[in-house]
Parts: sequence; structure tokens; C-alpha cells
Amino acid sequence: MSKIVVILDDTSDSQRLGVAILRSIGDIVESVQFVTVAELPAVANPKAIYCPMTLAVPPTFEFWGRSICQTCQEIDRLRDLAATTTGVKVGDGGNLWLPLIWTAQDPIYGEVIGEREGNYQQPIHLDDIDRQSLHQFGHQLLTQLTAPPATYLVQFSKAETGIIFDRLFPFPAIPALASIGVQQPDLFDCHWRCITGQSIDSVDLK
Repeated sequence: MSKIVVILDDTSDSQRLGVAILRSIGDIVESVQFVTVAELPAVANPKAIYCPMTLAVPPTFEFWGRSICQTCQEIDRLRDLAATTTGVKVGDGGNLWLPLIWTAQDPIYGEVIGEREGNYQQPIHLDDIDRQSLHQFGHQLLTQLTAPPATYLVQFSKAETGIIFDRLFPFPAIPALASIGVQQPDLFDCHWRCITGQSIDSVDLK
């Protein structure tokens, strides 16, 4: 098995994500190395599987997710691209997240995650029209970005006129913790399977 390098930043949220992905890696834990962004080498190890759990990866660090990570860092440019290519409205204040499990075969759409008073919960139910529009937007956006297999979170808010796109995470960010014990496989398991080329047949809520 290739060496696994989980990339974190110095925040407590990133540390929590590191613990979650470690649980998903499971039996091969002895092959896992945790590094901070500051500890990254100048050149990536071509035999390692890099698993960033932060957006703070330097744009000069060449690994499988460099391009999508840089795109997600540049929020204003990403919003402009989304508005131009999909026609969706954009803006700050997203308090909902669509998990989009972008496999090498077909995308799998997770149930929406919501936030209330600092607590995240899944599922948040949307009506069929909103759900279809959201899925279509997510598919268009990741196709436009030529996104590699991974679990993404599309952050958005909902208005009377439709969804308002906020930003995109190329890994299961903090709201994805709501999927643990609720969704099988959870979003961290899905992410690990995506970046290591394993199959995901379906996603079910318990």
C-alpha cells in the first residue's frame, strides 16, 4: 500500500477532520503520516497518496488535487465562473451543504446538511424541484472544473428564487461530521474510497 499523507492546518477544525479520515483509513493506519501545511516538502512524493483536509495547501505543491484545491481557494473567481457558466446566483452566507461524491463512474448525491446554532445535521429535506436544481448545478460545476474523484461539499443558501452558491470544498469539511453514524458509508469513508480508486455502490441513511 502506498504511503498516505494527511495534510492538516493548525486549526482545531482541521484536527477534527484528521481524526475522522483516520477512522476511515482503518487497518492500514500504520502507513499514515499526518503533516501540517508548513511541513510539506518542496516536491511531492510520487508514491504517496496525499489527502488534504484543508484548503491551505500551497498552489506550488504538485499532487492529484492541486488544481481543484487552488480553484476552491479563489472564492470570488469560482463564484464568477459558476454564475457565468450555470446562471446560478452567488453570494455569502451559505448555511446548507450538498455532499457530492464524485466517483470515477457516476456521481452520488448525499442528503443536504444544515447548520443551526453551530450544530450540523443531516438530512435537511428539500422539495423535489430544489433538489433537482441543486443536483444539476453541482454536476455542471464539477464537470466544468474537471474535478478529480473525491467527496465535495457545495455550500449554498436557499432563497425564494432558488439556490445561492457560496463556495466549494474539495474534501469533507466540518459539516460532513454530521454524516458519521447517519449515512453509510459516511462522507469520510466515501472520500477515502474516491481518492484511492475504490468503488462506492450506493449511499444510505440509517
